Amino acid sequence: MKKLVSVISAVVVLAVASLSFAAAIKGPVSKITKNADGSYTVVVKDASGKAVELQVSDEVTVNKLNSKKIVVDDDVKVKYDEKDGKNISTKMLKAAGC
Repeated sequence: MKKLVSVISAVVVLAVASLSFAAAIKGPVSKITKNADGSYTVVVKDASGKAVELQVSDEVTVNKLNSKKIVVDDDVKVKYDEKDGKNISTKMLKAAGC
């Protein structure tokens, strides 16, 4: 009985976890704009050339943008969540590592 409950619990956890994955994009940065509040708006082009606008406010990525470790034309990998019609970056890395 305990094994059955454990198996069912594991299946439920995996099912819920699979629903919470963030969207991802990989491509070159085409525009970086610093906002008045210290956050950034970054535009990244996906593989098809479509521009995706991302709001960046996480401390790690903001520091990379402030120190110019990520600049226009860098290839980046971005994970983001879609909230209230906006794409909120949760992680941004150079495709080659940063």
